[in-house]
Amino acid sequence: MRRSLFLLAALSLLAARSDAADCTQTSTGRIPLNDLGAGLYLGVPGGLYPGGANSRPALHEAAGLAIAQGIVPLDTLGQPDPVNGRVVLISIGMSNATQEFRRFVLLSDADALRRSTTRVIDCAVGGQAANVIDDPAVPYWDSVATRLRGRGSSPLQAQVAWIKEADAGPTGSFAVSSESLAVHLARIVRILKVKCPNVKLAYFTSRIYAGYATTALNPEPYAYESGFAVRNVIERQLAGDPELNHDPNAGPVESPWLAWGPYLWADGLTPRSDGLTWACSELQSDGTHPSPTGQMKVADSLLAFFRWDATTAPWYRIPGTLSSGPRIAGGLSLAALPNPSRGEVTFTVTAPPGERWRLSLHDAAGRVLMRASGVSEGAPHSIRWDGQDARGAPAAPGVYWARLEAGSGRAVRQLLRLARE
Repeated sequence: MRRSLFLLAALSLLAARSDAADCTQTSTGRIPLNDLGAGLYLGVPGGLYPGGANSRPALHEAAGLAIAQGIVPLDTLGQPDPVNGRVVLISIGMSNATQEFRRFVLLSDADALRRSTTRVIDCAVGGQAANVIDDPAVPYWDSVATRLRGRGSSPLQAQVAWIKEADAGPTGSFAVSSESLAVHLARIVRILKVKCPNVKLAYFTSRIYAGYATTALNPEPYAYESGFAVRNVIERQLAGDPELNHDPNAGPVESPWLAWGPYLWADGLTPRSDGLTWACSELQSDGTHPSPTGQMKVADSLLAFFRWDATTAPWYRIPGTLSSGPRIAGGLSLAALPNPSRGEVTFTVTAPPGERWRLSLHDAAGRVLMRASGVSEGAPHSIRWDGQDARGAPAAPGVYWARLEAGSGRAVRQLLRLARE
């Protein structure tokens, strides 16, 4: 308890010393893990998974999918209840996590594609860094139970977790600081399994860009290097570490099944291969916490992840509401260029001859920004979107969804909107 009180005091002191963000630090020169691949950072390869890969190993993917397909609504005692039960998704983490997840809760609550039995509850709390909550006796874990009960749920009803953590005031070399965070994260997932024993799936997100930070709370390079700590923990589970075992057939279950959720670090204004950037305006004045637009960017990414991922769709998404790709049987297809975009976008629609089609563009809250329709002549048809919302203002950065419907089926395209330069 004395240790946790000391850490909380240190966190408060660090927060109190916040200065204005340094918006000149638009790049560190580091390469995001998903772009680094087999390349090296201080002698360590990139990639989100072993071998420089960004996709889950096939056996791990299969295990996660099997777990996901077995998730059913539970009552507050943790017993299956298909009528009144819920599948509860919670957040675990610090101030960044709660700021971002609260935005996601709003999006999910309004999401027409979410199953009515799925409920999202924010259990992250400001000041609760990894080097605080890696102790099962600290008050944070009581607050998780209190949050759940206060929303009509319980620790036994939670089945999925999103985890975003970092150490407060990290010091030392890459090897020392990243290993320290990995140790804390491994303890946290084991504690989570004890406190919420029905949590079967857990997804990590590491820090966003902190090059604009002007405090010692968690600046670069530690924000970037937190991604290696996450990968370290996942790799330990992949390697069969008994302390992180999720498979009851392999011994005592100590941890949920672990994987990456959205990986969102980008090198400031230097675009990632998928176009992701972080502008100074997307961070608060300390350059560490996301501003409202930054929070929404993370929330949009979480919404896309939980809608689309193979291990989340079985319990999150209403069946049949989204296709798994741009092409559908019957010759129906939808493309969007450029994607990501900052300005105009051209959608290309292809449908069987004589078939009537309807195209709509939606923001993450489901609001319609554009509609178009026509009858196919059997050739691709182009539709231009001027990049504006329904009020005629430039559409905000974030994730958007283009939906094409026709007699032969439907197709959906995700569109990433970037901040204007």
